[in-house]
Amino acid sequence: MDITQLDNYAASFSKDKTPYKTHLGIWMWEGEGAKFESSGYYFHLEPPNILLGVGNHMFSKDLLKAYREAVVDPVAGPALVDAVKQVSESGDYKLGGEHYKRVPRGYDPDHPNAELLRYNGLTAGEEVPIPDEFYSDALLDYCYKRYKDMYPIQHWLYELSEKSEGN
Repeated sequence: MDITQLDNYAASFSKDKTPYKTHLGIWMWEGEGAKFESSGYYFHLEPPNILLGVGNHMFSKDLLKAYREAVVDPVAGPALVDAVKQVSESGDYKLGGEHYKRVPRGYDPDHPNAELLRYNGLTAGEEVPIPDEFYSDALLDYCYKRYKDMYPIQHWLYELSEKSEGN
């Protein structure tokens, strides 16, 4: 097939010739769990922006239960709060995953970590215009710095998933 034939073949899929997919998303999960049941690192390019993030977009039923129990645990709960604080102080990262309007039934709405009980996933991320580093090998250092800043949340979630898989 020559290039003309390839162009005609591709053109047959779209009358207006716009690309089918206009972004690149790369998911790098950590641990032995299934792809989207594990926490990990996310790289998303959709001009004119780039998004870097960590976490777990949506917990499975079992992991959500383990997450909620950890949020109210006297050791794991404060560790999560500390991880969120560390990430917040490291840069302009946004916390994501808040889904529910109320604290789930069976949990104290006055608990110090009640806000975190309304999450059905937990992420931290930053979306910014594509930086100059994108066009050079400096992109690796750019991404590494941000992933390192967000690591406390990623690590907390990784530990949670490792413990819940052992149950």
